[in-house]
Amino acid sequence: MEFNEENDEDNDSPQFLNFDNMSSPSKNDNNEINVKNKLSLRMKIIIFSIILIIIIFIILIIYKLIKPKDCKSGYFLPNDSKSGCKQCSLKNCDKCSGTRESNLCSLCIQNFFPFYENGILKSCNPCNEGCLTCDEGMNKCLKCNDGYKLENGKCILNYSFMAKIFVNEARKDITLFDSTYQKKIKEILIDGENKTDIKNSYNLKFGEHIIYILLDMKEIFETNSMFSGCEAMKEIYFSSLFENIEIKSLNNMFSGCKALTSIDLTNFKIKNVTSSDNMFSYCSSLKNINIVNIDFSKVINMNKMFYECKALENINFPSIKTKELKYIEGMFSGCSSLKSLDLSNFDTKQIKSFSNLFNGCKSLTSLNISYFETNNVTNMNEMFKNCSSLITLDLSNFDTNNIEKMDSTFAGCFKLISINLSSFKTNKISSLTEIFRDCSSLITLDLSNFNTENVVNMNYMFSGCFNLTSINFSNFSTSKVQHMSYLFSGCSSLISLDFPSLNAENVIYMNNMFSGCSKLISLNFTNFNTKRVTAMSYIFKDCSSLTSIDLSKLLTDTYVDFKYMFYGCSNLTYIDISSFTISNYTTPQLFDDTIPSKGKIIVKDETIGNLIKSKIQNWEIIPKTEIKF
Repeated sequence: MEFNEENDEDNDSPQFLNFDNMSSPSKNDNNEINVKNKLSLRMKIIIFSIILIIIIFIILIIYKLIKPKDCKSGYFLPNDSKSGCKQCSLKNCDKCSGTRESNLCSLCIQNFFPFYENGILKSCNPCNEGCLTCDEGMNKCLKCNDGYKLENGKCILNYSFMAKIFVNEARKDITLFDSTYQKKIKEILIDGENKTDIKNSYNLKFGEHIIYILLDMKEIFETNSMFSGCEAMKEIYFSSLFENIEIKSLNNMFSGCKALTSIDLTNFKIKNVTSSDNMFSYCSSLKNINIVNIDFSKVINMNKMFYECKALENINFPSIKTKELKYIEGMFSGCSSLKSLDLSNFDTKQIKSFSNLFNGCKSLTSLNISYFETNNVTNMNEMFKNCSSLITLDLSNFDTNNIEKMDSTFAGCFKLISINLSSFKTNKISSLTEIFRDCSSLITLDLSNFNTENVVNMNYMFSGCFNLTSINFSNFSTSKVQHMSYLFSGCSSLISLDFPSLNAENVIYMNNMFSGCSKLISLNFTNFNTKRVTAMSYIFKDCSSLTSIDLSKLLTDTYVDFKYMFYGCSNLTYIDISSFTISNYTTPQLFDDTIPSKGKIIVKDETIGNLIKSKIQNWEIIPKTEIKF
């Protein structure tokens, strides 16, 4: 075999790539590679971020599970439970520890100090007023609240008074005191901030605020209306600066303080007070008042002192005799939560009016007025009105020789079952309107000693006494009475009424006089002279037990309104109105549809019979002129 040497030489020589002959990548290919690389990098970042978030979330869950829970003051996390915080068993405890069944207190809240027994904290007791912290084991103050100064272990209020205000709106201009006292104020501190612009009101934000005010006590001779209308005030405490100073008038001092729930008058040791008119009127949230340190020995006026104090449950009076007292009208009116009152120390010999004294005392069950002197009293209007919880009243000691007014005196005493009026002298009284109205538990009334010779008005006198079965008014004189409307209305237990001695010659109004006397079966009007009466409408309305009535002695010579006189008399079958003058100008409609279909009626003449027959067409109408004697 022959070889080509030239070729062999060529083959033995090194072979190299010829890049010049190779084609380079295109520009589009490079862009595609770059995009893919960028997308790959972003995807890696996203995946890494997600994994990192998941790891952080897991760590937080684990931390939350193993981390001890923080409980608010007065609560703890039991050692044997994962159910949450439980309340400390000891009152006023800040921190405690233990199990669900048993725990021990280790720290009291601020303003309270611990009491230990055998090394165990047994109770948290309050520090003295104004004290922020006090030492353990004894009530000795270590640090005072703002507005107080520390003296010998006690915190003394450095201002005239301290008040707590609560603002229930986002922001509001709040009145702190009456503007007339603005020039008598030296300093005002609100929530620890000393106000340089002294004025009677400030714009305060929502929530509670503590106010300290320092008065120039040399300029304080009265406290009339000092806090009147301060509707945001919740509490007030007076300092010793008020001790043993002379303030004659306390009129309207707290009137209208509707949110006031607590008032501390321990240091309010005022001398020579002559007037406390409306002092606490309309303090409708106040439950307790202690005024034992106020000197009322010279007081003259106590009108409406506690008027409309609806939440008031207790009043602690001083034992001083009120020997100068002259005015007491409406003093406890509207005190609907008061349950008992002891006024045995009240000297009332100069008082002329008891009007509205206990009106609206709906919860009052015990009342001591046994030492009341009433010889000068002329007005007892509404004295016990709406005392709906009183069961008995003994007024046998009352001297009523000068009484002129007794309207609504006992009206609305729903539970009153016994009342002793045996000593009452009523010869000067001109009106007895509503005196026993709605005394629905009274069964009997003995008014035989009542002298009514000057009485003009008896409207609603016994109205609503639906359990009343007997009334003794044998000595009643009605010669001057003009008003008898609704006199016995609603007396649904009365069976009979006899008026043999009653003189009605001046009576003008008798409408609804017996309306609602549903058990009444007998009425005696033998001596009734009704010649001046102009109104008798509905006089026997709903007297459903009456079967016969003789009104032949009732003269009606003038215009009289007879409208529905016998309305609802569903059993009435005999009527004698032979003395009645009825014309087209009066009201002939005497009956309604409840009147029985048959009956007998005696009238003056045939003309009157024709006027009234529309509702009693089947009745026998007999003119008096046809009756043969």
